[in-house]
Amino acid sequence: MKHKNDKIEIGKKLKEARISCGLTQEEVCEQIDCAPRYVSALETNQTTGSISLILKLCSLYNISLDYLYSDYLKSESFSDDLLKINGYLKLNEYNRSIIENNIMFLNKLQSKNN
Repeated sequence: MKHKNDKIEIGKKLKEARISCGLTQEEVCEQIDCAPRYVSALETNQTTGSISLILKLCSLYNISLDYLYSDYLKSESFSDDLLKINGYLKLNEYNRSIIENNIMFLNKLQSKNN
């Protein structure tokens, strides 16, 4: 089930943390080796970023992943995701493999259509 606010938005917290550290976007880019437009895109929620980049930013800004994603972790969308994961974990190995194969198939199909 989709919710109005199911998009994970961490941009505002990233921007606040960067400013709190007294860093410009350009300085951040130099330290984590990425393009300035990428940091801007993160801060304006135009992209969510790779986990490795997010971890670098958390380290640079001295913030935790819990802090960064706290709004999402409290959301109804996250609760729905947990219910789905728990349902998957209750399945036997055969039924899990069916779901995993369907996911792989749908991801390939989606990438062809994009």
